[in-house]
Amino acid sequence: MRISKAYLFWLLLATLMAASPPLVSAHDSSEGTTARPEVPDEQKEPFELIMAYTNITVGPGQDFEMDAEIVNPRKAAVRVALNTTSLPEGWTAAFHSRYPSFPVGGIMVQGGKSTTLELKVKLPDRVEPGDYEVSVTATDSKGEKTENTKVAFRVSAKKVDTGGLKMESQYPVLSGNTSQTFKFSIDLKNETDNPVTTALAAQAPPGWVIKIKPQFEETQISSIALKKDSSETLSVEIQPPLLGDPGDYPIVVKARSGGLSTQADLKISLSGTQKLNMGTATGRLNASATAGEQAQVDFLVANAGTAPLTNLAFISSKPDQWEVNFRPDKIDSLNPGEVREVKMEITAPDRAVAGDYMLNVTTNSPDVSKSIDFRVTVSTPTIWGWIGAFIVALVVLGLAAVFIRLGRR
Repeated sequence: MRISKAYLFWLLLATLMAASPPLVSAHDSSEGTTARPEVPDEQKEPFELIMAYTNITVGPGQDFEMDAEIVNPRKAAVRVALNTTSLPEGWTAAFHSRYPSFPVGGIMVQGGKSTTLELKVKLPDRVEPGDYEVSVTATDSKGEKTENTKVAFRVSAKKVDTGGLKMESQYPVLSGNTSQTFKFSIDLKNETDNPVTTALAAQAPPGWVIKIKPQFEETQISSIALKKDSSETLSVEIQPPLLGDPGDYPIVVKARSGGLSTQADLKISLSGTQKLNMGTATGRLNASATAGEQAQVDFLVANAGTAPLTNLAFISSKPDQWEVNFRPDKIDSLNPGEVREVKMEITAPDRAVAGDYMLNVTTNSPDVSKSIDFRVTVSTPTIWGWIGAFIVALVVLGLAAVFIRLGRR
């Protein structure tokens, strides 16, 4: 069978047209790629308040925390004031920053960003079961928008078993002075049916150093993964400031995973440090004395700690037959930062040989002691010097007379 050239031409042309992409007119193409005009900032909402929960069941005396997110859809930063405008009698509620947790009455949200706060609600220990509402209000600084949100609370007759995360310490209160490192052991439990990764944080007074570590490890951590229905023991090491004032200090350790959170309330009772310093006003620790005569040396006693020192007594370690007395001979109480002058009366024996002697002085209290050494240079009295010189002269004269007499023979 013969195929004509015309047939082959039309067959090739049809094949090429089927393989080529369809042509689109300039009008159709421009319609397909036309972008929607961007909405100006002034037409966007200045912010949006998103509450994590709207209906919660709790029990008397329970604390409840929930996330509150402030979203800024505009390009410019927005300042939003936050308030709790309606609370049942005896209830407390306030917005807090997350880590560390501080009460917050307003927030600045950068353009195109969002910030999450915590709304903390505490119920009184005695509250009748029933339905209650907590109202919160958010207003931008320009007054363009005010958003009111209500959170419904259903109060049961007894506390609700929350499950979730739990944090417990067998010894939540420790006592000691500021030179100590306090170590708490905390059990963190995951009572859910799912594995969770919890963020860890601690809230303490300014100047305190807190380290959270796995038990028996030295690695400092800020989060930990927990298997379902499991627990881990954490070691919380706390170092107070060296010059911290005595008193009771609360420490809060928190764990959070999504909408689950828990905390351990710890307390440290500081007794203050007890540090005793001794010295002289000039810094010199030497003195002069004459044998058989009383000499006076003044020195200073200072409380360089943060706790009072009581019942201070003075003890001397002296050469044989020396007499040392103190005025005053004791100090009943020395407050932090206080300095007292003590007069030490030294009497070397009459027949003491001229020279340097070491005298040790110790200040003792029931909890701390301090010692310093004095070098005492002893000289002989002037009259004994003349007597010594006279005796030497007599000896010399006697020897000279002997030599003269022997020389004549």
